[in-house]
Amino acid sequence: MKPLPDLSRVYPKRVLSPADGMLDPGLEQQYFDLGQRALELVTLSGQLCDKPHYPDILDLPCGHGRVLRWLRAHYDYAKITACDLDRDAVDFCAAEFGATPVYSQPDLRALPFTAQFDLIWVGSLLTHLPEAEWLAALDCFVRWTRECGVLIFTTQGRYYTTLLARGHRHVAENIDKAALLEGFARKGFAYQPYFESKDGGYGVSVTSPEWLQRVLQRYPDMIMRAYLEESWGMQDVVILYKKAGYFEPLLGTPESRRAGGGPGGPGWLQRLLGRKR
Repeated sequence: MKPLPDLSRVYPKRVLSPADGMLDPGLEQQYFDLGQRALELVTLSGQLCDKPHYPDILDLPCGHGRVLRWLRAHYDYAKITACDLDRDAVDFCAAEFGATPVYSQPDLRALPFTAQFDLIWVGSLLTHLPEAEWLAALDCFVRWTRECGVLIFTTQGRYYTTLLARGHRHVAENIDKAALLEGFARKGFAYQPYFESKDGGYGVSVTSPEWLQRVLQRYPDMIMRAYLEESWGMQDVVILYKKAGYFEPLLGTPESRRAGGGPGGPGWLQRLLGRKR
């Protein structure tokens, strides 16, 4: 993918935490490059959605600031909320980058957000959740996005599953790869827990573009501005813009197909058309 908007004059703080699990020794530049690419994607979303400013930003999961440091450097005026299960990471982002700290919960529905955000960045979270938790998390992100706000999240899609199918080493060596690929081929969504996951609730999830498009039928107020394959490392990036009541939910969703062939049961289309007269 070619470079997005020029950010050569954006200079984030380069302070690193020794507790940062995303940082591999000797690969510090790769770490900073992924953070910069996230900001490039955010600025692209501003162009696609006509949003030159993001005054209120949520980074979840924030980690130790791989992306948040770039958001702070570019949107220096913004209120940025750092949210993660790792409390040390949240505290680090608050101390080093002036973020508002919020400790996350395993069930995102328990989070105390009462206000909404102009921008939500969700890097590498849905990529690890089983289907029910995946869908519940997306519900939360949509609810927390302000009207005319932007939601950006990453997924593992066709590129990631292609690597697995071709036998590439060092890609998810701690899951049942064959079961993941079989589920993906059958449904377009699949999840396999990490072998070391004690409760099986954390692992690798993969989603096809078609499955994701149908899931988005749940949200008639969310417009897909971009689906960018393999654009944040190995991950795909989805950019959504919120506009109340923009679409009619005509196609149903993969997890809740109803009798009668449509989203509203027998006679739903007739009722819809009658309403429009």
